[in-house]
Amino acid sequence: MQMTQKIKVLHIVGKMHPGGIETLLMNVYRNIDRERYEFHFAVQSPEPAFYDDEIRALGGTLFVQPPPKNGIGPFRKQLLANMKKHGPYDAVHSHVFGFSGYVLKLAAQLGVPVRISHSHNTNDSKSSSPIRTLYRAYMRSLIRKHATLMLGCSRAACESLFGSSCWKDQRVAVFPNAISLAPYEALPEDRSELRRRFGANSEGPLLGHIGRFSRQKNHTLLLDSFAAYLKKEPQAQLLLVGDGPLRGEMEHKAEELGIDRQVRFLGLRKDIPELLGALDGFVLPSLYEGLGIVLIEAQAAGIPCLVSEEVPREADLGLGMISRLPAGDTPQRWAKGFEELAAGGQAAAASAVGAAAGEWSARAHALSERGYNIQASAARLERVYAG
Repeated sequence: MQMTQKIKVLHIVGKMHPGGIETLLMNVYRNIDRERYEFHFAVQSPEPAFYDDEIRALGGTLFVQPPPKNGIGPFRKQLLANMKKHGPYDAVHSHVFGFSGYVLKLAAQLGVPVRISHSHNTNDSKSSSPIRTLYRAYMRSLIRKHATLMLGCSRAACESLFGSSCWKDQRVAVFPNAISLAPYEALPEDRSELRRRFGANSEGPLLGHIGRFSRQKNHTLLLDSFAAYLKKEPQAQLLLVGDGPLRGEMEHKAEELGIDRQVRFLGLRKDIPELLGALDGFVLPSLYEGLGIVLIEAQAAGIPCLVSEEVPREADLGLGMISRLPAGDTPQRWAKGFEELAAGGQAAAASAVGAAAGEWSARAHALSERGYNIQASAARLERVYAG
């Protein structure tokens, strides 16, 4: 009887591979009351994904429907069939940017009481055209008509999807990309053991980047800048975590630049707190970001970060750990930034700012104060899903 009384929530996503959306959802799922809430995930790819096994282990359900690009008709037919088969749902939480408008229209037709459109980015990554402009306007109108709540991981992410005047609508709210704090509290102060674990030498600076290999993350600039930095600091190493369509191209680029021995492509990983804890500096040169949950994680680990100007200001915990450069600046200027970043990371314990950033209590307070503690965020979503 208890199973039928659970509050059922359907998340509409692309694929449960690590990324900002998926990391947040898994953080929520691990911390939500699973005796009361049951998560289902509607994905758009039949291929197994990184988090699938854990989702099932936590009691969740995954089902597949064709991606919208294959036609609205097949998508609509399959999603409605899946929702009728696995529902009824108390909430539909859609994470597919503009297309959430159509998803929530279908959810409203089925009488789902809680319908959430969630913006995780500031750009739909599609080129503008008259048809694309019409599509965006139509989907925004559907979201406004059918959503009971409109969330964004930052103010910029809200305005990108819901419009610059969205703050007049009481349904719009910022929902920070929260993380579990416990793994970061447990990190050792001595980084040498962690560095050995990731195959890094003990001599040179160790920089890192976590992100999908896509145009958004700007790996081209990252590798060009690191090549320039190696001329000044030949012992430096760069760890790249993630997967995606451009990974092969970037591996080839590292070889062409002659830096492949200093750059390690680590793929998808579950030990992100430990990896961050090994670094002297974290780099995020993105062309655009909704927030950048990896930046929250890097600061939780006490690691100084160099990011592009395009990363929202909300990602800065105010602990003096973030410096910025334009995404369009030269590799030489970014290489200089790497130099300053590594020097800051290696000297952090000796400096006043580094000491403050290095103290877990200061970091934990900043994370909680700005809404990045997942336990509070999970409790907030519980109230939303319960209506």
